[in-house]
This record gives sequence, C-alpha cells and structure tokens, in this order.
Amino acid sequence: MIAGLFTSAHRRAHGASALLGGLIAAFALAGVLAAVDLGDREATLDQRRLELRAIVKRLEARGPELARAERTLAADPFLPGATPTLAANALQRRVVAVAEESGVALRTIGAETGSGDADAGGLPRVTLQATAGARIAALQKFLYRIETEAPFVLVEDLSLRGPPSTPQGESAARDPELEIDVRLVGFLKRSGG
Repeated sequence: MIAGLFTSAHRRAHGASALLGGLIAAFALAGVLAAVDLGDREATLDQRRLELRAIVKRLEARGPELARAERTLAADPFLPGATPTLAANALQRRVVAVAEESGVALRTIGAETGSGDADAGGLPRVTLQATAGARIAALQKFLYRIETEAPFVLVEDLSLRGPPSTPQGESAARDPELEIDVRLVGFLKRSGG
C-alpha cells in the first residue's frame, strides 16, 4: 500500500501533503520551544525585578547615610580655626560631643599643636590625647564617627585595657567596660592655602 502511494498518479499530491504536514509539525515544535523559552525568560525577568526592588529598598533605607557621606566628602577636611590654638579647641569640642553621643565616658583630654614636617611640606597638626572608658559598641561608634566625619581626624594610637578579672556576671564578661587611651591627629590648612 505504501509503495502504491508513491507509484500512483497522485504521488505529487501525497508528497506535497506529507511535506506540508512535516512543515506544520516543525512549526508547532518551534512554537512549543519558543513558548518554553519565553516562559524561562519571563521567570528570569521576574527574578531580576525582585532583586532590583530589594536593591531599591536597601538604597532607600540607606538614603540618610548616603546623604551624610556625600556631605562629608564635600565638606572641608581640615580643622576649623584661624590659629592652631583655635583648631585645638575646636577638635576638643568635637571629640567631647562625639564621645557623649556615642556613650564613651571621657576621663581626661588634652590637645597640643605641632608645626608638621615643614621640610616635607607637611601640614600643621593638632594632636589630642584622651583617656576614656567605654563598652565595645560605644567605642566602635565613636571611632567610626571620628574617622568618617569632617573635619577628618586620624586615630594615631589606640590602647585598650580590659577590666581586672573579677567575677561580675556573664553579661559583664561578654561586654566589659574597657579602659581606652587614644591619640588623635587633625590637620590645619597651611597658611599659604
């Protein structure tokens, strides 16, 4: 019977029908594959939208912090004050304010001015020495603010001492009150600008 199809007078019509059926099947298969691919792409796009929404929410939450960082970068990095003594006073006031806001208890504080390394073109500097007591979280907050807010101040030296080992309870052992000695350095503009 199959041999008869190809030897009959209608073989061209049967061949054309078979070819047309093959093309329809090929197009149907291509359509199914395209639909599957389109579904995968749609799922990928939905996943990207969710990721972008999460990024936007994080950026919106960090908006005030980013704005503060932009203001800091645009601010003057040098200590305010026309003279080294005024700059030293401004640095002391700033350190006292940041310490109070961070929960660091200052015990002693003193500043001295220096001329910097004139031969190397160094900037005039103010060195501030302080002793304090604080818990770890308060100290981290204090140091972060000191080094990331304008005018820029560098922590030149930091010494930490833990409390004497006396049993005061489990919470005191996890977050002890530390004794801190810190030396901070700020810089003034050279008189020439």
